[in-house]
Amino acid sequence: INLFFSTPNRMNNILSLLLNWHYENIKMEMIDKCKSSYLVNSGLFFLVLGMNLWGLFPYVFGITTQIVLTFSISIIMWLSVVSSSIEFSLSGFLSHMTPAGSPGYLAPILNLIELVSNLIRPLTLALRLSINITTGHVLISLISSSAAIVFFNSFPMWTLLSFLIGGYLLFEVGICFIQGFVFSLLNAQYLSEHTH
Repeated sequence: INLFFSTPNRMNNILSLLLNWHYENIKMEMIDKCKSSYLVNSGLFFLVLGMNLWGLFPYVFGITTQIVLTFSISIIMWLSVVSSSIEFSLSGFLSHMTPAGSPGYLAPILNLIELVSNLIRPLTLALRLSINITTGHVLISLISSSAAIVFFNSFPMWTLLSFLIGGYLLFEVGICFIQGFVFSLLNAQYLSEHTH
């Protein structure tokens, strides 16, 4: 993916590399008719990534730790896919509820299980992101608090904890990328089930 209206500089090169990496890793999940939704999906990736990274700054509220926000994003994406599938072909959408080759007497139970699994998708997507990011913030807070207490007692131990905090922050940056990618990848998987 080339950035057409941009001058070549380091930031644009990094952005282009990140977009190409995201596209290469997510294109196998998207069927041909849904490839046009890649821009929405990459925008979702960068939105979640930016909010995750923003929450790592000191004294900044981590917005993706709030289930209300992550649920709002995931329910909008999920509802757009479901409503589009129902509008395009209600019978095709309902045919996804019963797996192919399943016995007829199991159809009501399988339909109920599939319906519940479809209805909880936005909630699980939101909870996965919020819980993972919250856990990282809690661990950073605990290590930072113990480093502040140790600072007055033992300088060598404080130095060790400072390196531990720095290493864990780098780890959290990686987690932010992974969580943004998983959020957009699962959205692409849900989109690939769109009825055509």
